[in-house]
Amino acid sequence: MKVVLINTPLFKTYNDSFDEDSLPPLGLGYIATSLKNNGIDVELWDTIYQKLSINEIIAKIEKATPDFIGFNIFTTNFELVKEIVETIQITANIIIGGLSTKALYYKIIQWKTINHIDVVFGDGELITLDIIKGNIKEKSFYENDKRRVFKIDKYSSYFIEDISELPLDREFFINEPIKNVRNKLEVNLVSSRGCIHNCSFCAAARSQNKEFTVREKSSSSIILELIEIKKNYPETVSIRILDDLFLKSRASIGKAIEIFSKFHFEWRSMAHIRTFNNIELDKIIKLKESGCVELFIGIESGSTRIMESINKTSDTKLIKENLSKIFKAGIDVKGYFIYGFPEETHLDLELTHQLAMDIKSISNEYEANFRTSVFQFRPYHGTEIYNSLKDKFPDIIDEQVLENKELSELIGREQFNFQSNNYSNVSLNLIHDYICKTNMICHEK
Repeated sequence: MKVVLINTPLFKTYNDSFDEDSLPPLGLGYIATSLKNNGIDVELWDTIYQKLSINEIIAKIEKATPDFIGFNIFTTNFELVKEIVETIQITANIIIGGLSTKALYYKIIQWKTINHIDVVFGDGELITLDIIKGNIKEKSFYENDKRRVFKIDKYSSYFIEDISELPLDREFFINEPIKNVRNKLEVNLVSSRGCIHNCSFCAAARSQNKEFTVREKSSSSIILELIEIKKNYPETVSIRILDDLFLKSRASIGKAIEIFSKFHFEWRSMAHIRTFNNIELDKIIKLKESGCVELFIGIESGSTRIMESINKTSDTKLIKENLSKIFKAGIDVKGYFIYGFPEETHLDLELTHQLAMDIKSISNEYEANFRTSVFQFRPYHGTEIYNSLKDKFPDIIDEQVLENKELSELIGREQFNFQSNNYSNVSLNLIHDYICKTNMICHEK
């Protein structure tokens, strides 16, 4: 029995100008480890890092002739995965997983292939093994004509209550350690699953995933993982935690300090701006002393009206106060911004750009680094915004998310530039103008 798991590409062809980090596919790594530990012959292909085109992936699959092929899928590459599955000429069982399958399964089961397709949303480690062994222990959510859909939520026997004990064989990752933007060798890990917040543009929002409980690894298990990383990759300098939100509360700050103070790693992670409400500067300094060098924070907008509509922190004064504490403690920040939200106006765009400029000024004051990562809004399947928009725009259901080559040429970043319809009250040209201006802030002094 031969199994291939594929970390799928975002674009049809590889472009040498791609400049974003190529992160190891940890989710697929956990599934591959589960299969390997149970005697399954499994390979993990990271087609993004390998820079493979769609045609090269198809040829590689047909040459390998696996019995099972597992794909991860996203809103942004749905059509690409569909093309691969519908084009391959070998007989194989297809398994499709990923957060967006919860909203896309009804389209996936219509793909034109004689091959059997199983769609899984939720934890994939245990059910993938039983799919391959033909030993499913519970009924599918949907089943008809070589198509099955499985929902692995908190009511499923395949749901993993304690993720602390999940093994991960990092030999599956061909790009680890990776040299990060700070020119340091870095290894990535995840310490939790799920998010406690409710951003309306995010498919991981709590309101959309009530049947999937938030789970955290214990401090001891993370410490053991860091010890293993240090042993197996002694040249590693930095750790990046890829959770939706590693720092999500006062307690999580204390947990991070406790864990990383035992090591000499630099580390970087996502954080919510509200995490630092009423947090003393001394506490944030201890976070810095534990090795924290950079935090990734979703700011999204500078417009109170827009921020309230997307369930984000709407008090720009609070945002600047909390970021001031972080910068004063000596921690850098990468801020994420989005332009083109539904019904966004020119004033909203200007308020966002002004907030980004204000934050840059504060970072300069404390001699810290503030980077910006700026995107055009696109509605992801399974989000609150998507569900709202499809009531007003029925065609959104069939709309493709496409590569935004025009924006890529303007800002020189390829990988995460996508476009769909414009749901704002301004022109695309104006949105692109503000994306470019805000993107350039990180290059200004």
